[in-house]
Amino acid sequence: MLEILITLYALFTIYRVVLSILQINYIKRCKEPVVLPEAEFHNAAIVAIQKQKFEIIHNIFLFITVAIWSVWGASALASSLSGIEIVVVRDALLVALFLVIGVVINLPFEIYSKFVMDKKFGFCNSTVGLFAMDFIKTIIMIFVFGFGVSWILLNCYEFLGQSWWIWAFAISFGLILLVNLIYPTIIAPIFNKITPLQNDELNLAINDLLNSCGFKSSGIYSMDASKRDNRLNAYFGGLGATKRVVLFDTLINKLDKNEIIAVLGHELGHFKHKDIVKNIVLMSVVLFGFFAIFGNIPVSAYTALGLEQSGGGLFVFFLLYSSLFMVVVEPLISTFSRSHEFGADEFGANKTNKEYMISALKKLGKENKSFPLSHPFYSFVYHSHPTLFERLKRLENL
Repeated sequence: MLEILITLYALFTIYRVVLSILQINYIKRCKEPVVLPEAEFHNAAIVAIQKQKFEIIHNIFLFITVAIWSVWGASALASSLSGIEIVVVRDALLVALFLVIGVVINLPFEIYSKFVMDKKFGFCNSTVGLFAMDFIKTIIMIFVFGFGVSWILLNCYEFLGQSWWIWAFAISFGLILLVNLIYPTIIAPIFNKITPLQNDELNLAINDLLNSCGFKSSGIYSMDASKRDNRLNAYFGGLGATKRVVLFDTLINKLDKNEIIAVLGHELGHFKHKDIVKNIVLMSVVLFGFFAIFGNIPVSAYTALGLEQSGGGLFVFFLLYSSLFMVVVEPLISTFSRSHEFGADEFGANKTNKEYMISALKKLGKENKSFPLSHPFYSFVYHSHPTLFERLKRLENL
């Protein structure tokens, strides 16, 4: 069984590497600039190729990591906790420590990504001290939430019989909704300073747009994203009464008022088309599928890793090998997401101004160094948004 699992993950890794190679070769063949000026187009191509090369190395590293966990690491970690007599506590610690160790193992790639690649391409503004503080906060949150959530789900496994996974799914889905509810007001401020937007003219324009769409928010905020990164972004965070508009300060500095309104008009298109509700429904279906599979996985699958027949062993197996099931699910999620983007673009263009929407998207592509084209199959598997070229072409034809 162990050989089968590692072979399956090796095939999965080859699949990921082949996708990256397809994308690299496609980008290299794109000689004629589109959307972006020639220099920026070729610069975006260099960034995209470097990212894919990085992903190839990272995917190979992940395979090696999974193999080591499977052959030795998982059983060694479980053995180190064997002295804890309360099964649920022992298993919850196993899961939490597995998650934390995984983040620590991946730390060299995080450091290289931010302080070498992102610095080289002009994105990273973070200091070593700020990065270290973020990392410590992340470790603490992963351990606390990992232990707490796994403890709850492991109690389902221990005490609710064969149908435990149905209850575990329901609780997990509820917790995901809760995290979305509290994210903008509790979690996001742990990492960033988020303050009410001070630009009165922009504030008024955004409120007029929100009111015209019937969108009720708890406020409009600015986030100090520039202390870490130069990329541009904005998001609508929260659910219900906690909904708020959050603009990266980089977005405010690089886009003019009309372009910002156009970007928010796109986001409001998702609200008006109930894309958020649709995404929640899709997420619940996918999550239910995962629990249905792993709730009925053969015991031999995770005991092959040297783990005991317990909830902790099953959950570690799930965390190690859930990527295999994403091979089927990921393209479906990406396709579902892309199908919403054109409608949101059209809504934003009609609600605000098509030319400002086009201008905003071009600036976002330029500042984020986003390559505007993609290999069709790579896009089919990974991309939650159509390419910049596709979006602009559709807008221009409105």
